[in-house]
Amino acid sequence: MTPKVLTETLRFLEAGGLVGRHAYDEDPPRVEYALTPLGRSLRAVRLRAGGHVAGIEAVRARQSSR
Repeated sequence: MTPKVLTETLRFLEAGGLVGRHAYDEDPPRVEYALTPLGRSLRAVRLRAGGHVAGIEAVRARQSSR
């Protein structure tokens, strides 16, 4: 991922309320990003749903073979 794409992605996630940004008044400048409560909640949902992918794919395979 290029620095430009990373910056665009972080700005998109920040605008959606998924990550928060904290800029420090330092030389050189430093910025930190962290998940917001909403971002943590959605991450937990994604991780939980990920455990069901194999089951979903198995059902789809059975249905498509009919």
